[in-house]
Amino acid sequence: MQPPASASLGMPDPKQLPLTGVRVLDFSRLLPGPFCSQVLVDLGAEVIRVDDATRDDGGDLMRQEAQLDGFGDGEFFHLVNRGKKSIALNLRDPRAVDIVKRLVVDVDIVLEGFRPGVMQRLGIGYSALSAVRPELVYCAISGYGQSGSFAAQAGHDLNYQALSGTLHHSRPAHQPPAVGGLQIADLAGGAMTAVSAILAALLEAKLKGRGRFLDVSMTDGLLALNVYTLGLLSLRSQEPKPGQELITGGAACYQLYPTQDGRWLAVGALEQKFWIRFCNVIGRPDLAEFGHSLGDVGQATIRAVSEELIRKPLADWREIFASEDCCVTPVLTLEEALHHGPAAQRSGIWRTPEGRLRSGFPVSMQSTEQQDPLRVSAQSPEIGGHSRALLRAAGYREQDIDQLMEAGVAR
Repeated sequence: MQPPASASLGMPDPKQLPLTGVRVLDFSRLLPGPFCSQVLVDLGAEVIRVDDATRDDGGDLMRQEAQLDGFGDGEFFHLVNRGKKSIALNLRDPRAVDIVKRLVVDVDIVLEGFRPGVMQRLGIGYSALSAVRPELVYCAISGYGQSGSFAAQAGHDLNYQALSGTLHHSRPAHQPPAVGGLQIADLAGGAMTAVSAILAALLEAKLKGRGRFLDVSMTDGLLALNVYTLGLLSLRSQEPKPGQELITGGAACYQLYPTQDGRWLAVGALEQKFWIRFCNVIGRPDLAEFGHSLGDVGQATIRAVSEELIRKPLADWREIFASEDCCVTPVLTLEEALHHGPAAQRSGIWRTPEGRLRSGFPVSMQSTEQQDPLRVSAQSPEIGGHSRALLRAAGYREQDIDQLMEAGVAR
């Protein structure tokens, strides 16, 4: 099956996009930085990837994941690099550093995701580039931030979840922590935190002519998202119980329940009016006063609800609850979500002519001139695919560009 045809395949008038005219020089790799700059592309910015001219994968493992089983065979790269340009440079060569400085003159944002100190050692850290472009917004995304004893340590999404307290609470009661299917530290703690900071700093730069250095720690960003458990810790001065609190699995009104056919229902009847309606629909009005109970009473209520919901397959429950306003939904697979979920009607996901899935910025920004969702090209750049054009625009003559390419400074 394929998702329905989407209006997102077209290319809008670029004058209608919010960040039209904003230029980004993106040194980042893998997922957090590229996802951040993908959002900026979707909002209209021109994003120039700086790839590594000395490597066949451009320095980004996600370009050639076929060597790692289960890593997507390049699809991850294409999902977060649509509509970008690429210049390939050997940043260990001083001539490449000069190229970067010439490019930065016309750049609003620099984005990087290396360990702290790498860009400074290359000669293209914030102090060096802001001297060329004082209004520059320079965003550094790292696992643990630019300071502190963890700063130089390696890590990935799972580590950031572990060190932010998130993984400890992402589990059912009395069960071990589990590896999830969403890279929430990379994408939410890192990329989207960076997007928010970048847009705020960009506004300041445009209004006041003042640049900023943005130190984005994915672990800090994820920790800040633990609003519920942080609130409980603050209130009680003791660690919340994993999987046993009101909205973490301890209450019947906010729970996942199995159905007869091995599928699941998500019951989010948190408000009492929804819970009462839910109890009436399943024929158990006697449970109405116990929906928010925790501990032994909560567990007994969960068992009682489970005994009712296990009697029918998911399709039957979907039909029963289709017209009931009580926050009950099926737990869909990803493919089902693409075809039958809300996204199927809002054109956030589409397929390329080759049949590959692509996702766009999931916000419709309407104005009097534009009523459609934002749309950008589905194509990601070849390594150095725009090097010559960008060097030419930066003032290099053709013979100079030829020499730089022959010397391996650019590609």
